[in-house]
Amino acid sequence: MNDGVGTMKIGIIGGGSIGLLFAGYLAESHDVTIFTRTEHQANEINKKGITIEKKNNVKTFNVQAKISSSSVKEMDLLFIAVKQYILTDLLTQLKDIEKVGMICFLQNGMGHIEHIKQLQNATILVGIVEHGALKVDNTTVIHTGIGQTKIGTYKGNVPVLENIHTDFPIEFHDDWFDILSNKLVVNAVINPLTALYRVKNGELLENSYFHKQMKNVFRDIVSIIPTNEEKMWELVTTICKNTASNKSSMLRDIEEGRKTEIDAILGYILIEAKKRKRELTITQFLYDSLKGIEYKGG
Repeated sequence: MNDGVGTMKIGIIGGGSIGLLFAGYLAESHDVTIFTRTEHQANEINKKGITIEKKNNVKTFNVQAKISSSSVKEMDLLFIAVKQYILTDLLTQLKDIEKVGMICFLQNGMGHIEHIKQLQNATILVGIVEHGALKVDNTTVIHTGIGQTKIGTYKGNVPVLENIHTDFPIEFHDDWFDILSNKLVVNAVINPLTALYRVKNGELLENSYFHKQMKNVFRDIVSIIPTNEEKMWELVTTICKNTASNKSSMLRDIEEGRKTEIDAILGYILIEAKKRKRELTITQFLYDSLKGIEYKGG
């Protein structure tokens, strides 16, 4: 990673909201290439750059774009910012991925850990993104909520990556499992319930019936995922309050007839429960309900 000094060659796989957000902000200090699924999006980014809108501030960044079948071996650091259900196919299609010294996975849930175990890269990082971001079109993203990117080292060296932008802080943590499991619990409680009830996040706290089910789901999940229950419940409710007017990504996926990340989130928890010979009735109901809605196309 050039010891965190000077300009790095950073690749970002994925032209969704998080991919565009990362590409724009990182391009302020580094040589960034975004790898998109379609040639059309790559061409548009090469012509127009990437525009980030935040409140009354609009800024456009010059970013190089290529299609995702292009070679990534020149990159010093590669962020993989695609939905988890795309990952299996992507890892078989990516050219020269194992020639990249350092890669960082930015998926929700924890199902991707099984994929990561197979890779031979010298340094593998896993991270979570707490920013709110809404993709407007192929080159524009609205930064709806400033959060943090938390990264932990799954394997290899702890990198040094300076905070490039005040609106885009990056934190490094020693315990990668702690980062991912905390985000998993939050996502597992908020996302499926808001998607099932078709409500914004805040309604889980405001509606007493929804709040009761929120607590029930939480109890189910923390019986499998090791955590400090009191602190974790406080974190879940705080995030719910702070994002009260937001629609969860899972609700947006359902509304737009897209596949959700339910397998990466509740699916992972149910697999872990099965290993422990535990039956999670409420979690299973929630998982089956979302899979059913997904199956009939929202």
